[in-house]
Amino acid sequence: METAILIAKVLGAYFIVSGVFVVTHQKTLGMILKDLFKNRAMTFVVGALLVLGGALIVFSDAGSDWLGTFVKVIGWAILIKGALYILAPERLHAMVRPWSRSTLALMGVTVAAVGVYLVFFLG
Repeated sequence: METAILIAKVLGAYFIVSGVFVVTHQKTLGMILKDLFKNRAMTFVVGALLVLGGALIVFSDAGSDWLGTFVKVIGWAILIKGALYILAPERLHAMVRPWSRSTLALMGVTVAAVGVYLVFFLG
């Protein structure tokens, strides 16, 4: 299996699970994020893992077609999110705090739908 397809399918599986979780467990998600941002050590560990995962995707040989570009963009987004967890956790928390339930639900459904496409309909 081509590298870009493998990475896209792995990301797709994560998108499905996380999207469904966001839609079905919004209250729990709020508590998890609140607890995470209170614990600086855990925020750093999560950020470090995101930076590592994002860097692995960004520096992989995913190709230069549309799928490879998509995978690299997602990798950069993960890497940047990890850097924000490490360098500016208060700023990141302030960005996500005002999101409404309907915004979260829409984001969750969209992410899950992209995940379904990547897992079941991609090459």
